[in-house]
Amino acid sequence: IYYPNRTNIDLQNPHLLTIGNHVWMTGPVTILTHDFSWAVLKHKYGELCGNQKPVKIGNNVFLGWGSCILCGVNIGDNVIIGAQALVTKECEPNSVYAGNPARKIMSLDEYYDKRKESQLEEAEAFVKLFYERHRRYPKEQDLREYFYLFSDGKQMDSIYRRQLEVSGNYDESLSRLQEMD
Repeated sequence: IYYPNRTNIDLQNPHLLTIGNHVWMTGPVTILTHDFSWAVLKHKYGELCGNQKPVKIGNNVFLGWGSCILCGVNIGDNVIIGAQALVTKECEPNSVYAGNPARKIMSLDEYYDKRKESQLEEAEAFVKLFYERHRRYPKEQDLREYFYLFSDGKQMDSIYRRQLEVSGNYDESLSRLQEMD
C-alpha cells in the first residue's frame, strides 16, 4: 500500500475480504465489502435490507491510483486495474481493466507486448525531457524503469537490484535480463 493514509479498506467485516500475495495499491484506493445505501431504504420503508458481499483480490494484482473496488467483486490473478477505475464486477485473470465502470481493455499478454514495443521510444523521450530540464544527460541510475535497455545484469548497483527484487522473483528477472544480452 503506497499511501496507507489515503487508502480505505473496509474492515467492518474482515472475514469478507481476501487479498492475495504481491498486490500493489497506489494512492487513494478504496475497497468496500458493504453498501450503506440500505439506510435510504430503511428510512423510507422501515426495513433494513443489508448488502454485504465478499471481495477477493487475487495474486499479482495492481490497483491503480484512485480505483474503487465495490462489494461482491472477485479480481483474478495477474490483473491490472487502471487509475480511477470503478470495479463493479468480476475481473478475469491475466487481464487489464479500466474505466467507470471498469471493463476489460486487453489481455495481460497484449499489454506486455504493447509495453515492450514502446520502451525504446519512451526512454528516448525521457532522456530528452531530462536533458531539457537539467541541462545534462541522465545517469544510468536515473533510467530506473528502462535499465533493461542498456544493462546486461553483470554489474548491478543497488537501484537495479531493488527493481529486480520487486515482486519477489529476483532470480527469474536477472536470468531474463541476461538472456536479452
